[in-house]
Amino acid sequence: MLPDPIRFPVRRSAPRRASGRRDAGFTLIELVTILAIVGILVALAAASMRGYADNQRLNSSAREIATVFSYARGEAIRTGNVHLVYFMTDPDGNPLPNAADAIVHDDGLIGSAGQNCTMDAGETTQDFDLETGVGFGVNLATAKVATDTGPAPLGASSFEDPDGNAASWVMFRPEGMPVAFAADCTTGTTGTGGGAIYLSNAQRDVAIVLSPLGATRTHSWDVGNAAWTQ
Repeated sequence: MLPDPIRFPVRRSAPRRASGRRDAGFTLIELVTILAIVGILVALAAASMRGYADNQRLNSSAREIATVFSYARGEAIRTGNVHLVYFMTDPDGNPLPNAADAIVHDDGLIGSAGQNCTMDAGETTQDFDLETGVGFGVNLATAKVATDTGPAPLGASSFEDPDGNAASWVMFRPEGMPVAFAADCTTGTTGTGGGAIYLSNAQRDVAIVLSPLGATRTHSWDVGNAAWTQ
């Protein structure tokens, strides 16, 4: 009987792919597409961050204006002195010292010789400033806040002086009550100090409302509903 024949294993080659593409890596078109998508995502993220930062600065400025009112009122009650708040200009139309956006001015004891609604030498003042990119006025709002009792139309300030002229200033008497006043220090009656300061960063508007009794509240303009929200 003949021995069984010796069988050798047969090596089979892997089938070739129909196309000539490589098994790994990207083509130039795929790479360009991915880079374009990444660029778009980065641009969207950067725009979102810029918008967030802008709104944070606006909110910070609104808090600063609210602080101006509460600080002036608190100091008037604490010291027993008249405290005046100026925004943008003084009652004579002059820019505020130190290029400040707002100033709280201790005008002295009511009825005293130095209590003349003028920033005299030696009188205490406190400066306040808005954040970069925030300004007075509105860009989107079409109406004043419903609780804004200021007589002036929608704008940077709704305050008026006792003569009915537009004003961006208000007086806090020693009992903490806000009243209107004019450049000659003529004052209005109780209830005349209500009004609001409006701020904007071009994308959003906010209003800081001072009630006739001295309370402060901040509102934001809702573009979709065309109304102010708290």
